[in-house]
Amino acid sequence: MWNGTELDGLVLQAGTLTLRPWQPSDAPEVARLMADERIGRYLDVPRPYRACDATEFIAGLGTAGRRDGSRIDCAIARNVDGALLGSARLGLAPTGGEIGYWVGAEYWRQGVATEAVRTLSRFGFAHGLSRIQITCDQRNVGSAGVALKAGYRYEGIARAGRLRRGEPVDLAVFSRLPADDGEPVAPSWPSIPDLSDGVVGIRMTQPEDWPTLLAEGSNPESVAWGFTGEPMSEADARRRAAGAGLDRLVNRWVELLICDAATGTGAGMMSLRRGGPPGVIALGYGIVPEFRGRRFTTRALRLISDWALDSIAVRIELGCKQANTASARSAEAAGFVVDAHHPSRLRNPDGSYSDEIGYCRVRS
Repeated sequence: MWNGTELDGLVLQAGTLTLRPWQPSDAPEVARLMADERIGRYLDVPRPYRACDATEFIAGLGTAGRRDGSRIDCAIARNVDGALLGSARLGLAPTGGEIGYWVGAEYWRQGVATEAVRTLSRFGFAHGLSRIQITCDQRNVGSAGVALKAGYRYEGIARAGRLRRGEPVDLAVFSRLPADDGEPVAPSWPSIPDLSDGVVGIRMTQPEDWPTLLAEGSNPESVAWGFTGEPMSEADARRRAAGAGLDRLVNRWVELLICDAATGTGAGMMSLRRGGPPGVIALGYGIVPEFRGRRFTTRALRLISDWALDSIAVRIELGCKQANTASARSAEAAGFVVDAHHPSRLRNPDGSYSDEIGYCRVRS
């Protein structure tokens, strides 16, 4: 019982889905779905996942919350044939609710989780919750996308917000209030396709790309042209790579990987940032030492600016210190033209300041 509502046999309808209590007969299908390694990547579940683990979940955590009024655990079933698609739960507390979910990999990208979240949200708000939140591993871009589609707004990162298999995990936090309209929240950036000219490739940065970020941000030349004189640390490289997918959804910047098109080897990084008028994007970039002198920077600048000007921007801007002739040559070879000179704008590692030369490309 919770707020006068009996939870034990509660069934919620969700359009094409039904959210119902777990049944012992669900165990074999839970075990089958959870055997897929992709499901357990961001969940604190046993590996390998066995039939006995599914039975234990249904008999314990999957049903106990309904009895003591602490949470509503639901099997997500498809109305047309009763197929079990996944799991959704609404945790209940005086301070608000929290929704969690997983869906079998074969049912991804069908709106299953979004529909389940919307249904649990309607129930929670209709029965007195003043806030509902969703938290997920910051690397779990699919789960973050579900939160946005269900009308949840991004709030920030809870550092070491959860332990998974004994290791601390940074969590992305999303929330909805009763007054929110519940309309989908648009991602900050559109999906960015993999780009290639046959020699150089550009793609979204993945968590496992941190060594490339570290190599680009810690080599002596990059440090010398930087602002602080401090090389990037491994912890910072791991953090930036882990958060790149989430950044595309919720932040004003997005980080991309420059790679060798033939081998996929990371060759550098590139960032897009919105900070000025609509339609204007600032561009940053860097190449690891072993790929310098091979026109990778020029090719990457032309690839990304061609795509951006064709799809999301009317003007692309970049800048470099006046003495950084290599960066200037790459920009000019990629079609950028000088349009600004900012005296004493960019800090040097020794505390002095260099003039910045500004470049741009504009939509024809």
